[in-house]
Amino acid sequence: MTMQRATNIAVSTVSAVSLRGTIEIDCAETVATFEIDDELAHRLCADLERFLTQVPRRVRTARF
Repeated sequence: MTMQRATNIAVSTVSAVSLRGTIEIDCAETVATFEIDDELAHRLCADLERFLTQVPRRVRTARF
């Protein structure tokens, strides 16, 4: 699998009654579109919060 760098992200609401939306991610001149619901949005939010608040780990170097 090839990793692509995201260059833009857009989130749109499709329906507010049954909360649904779309996420569009631009990368490498391609746009990937995903449909999400409120449950997935909350999981994504929690994962991003964990990502943003990570404490960088120190890399231990071996001493010889």
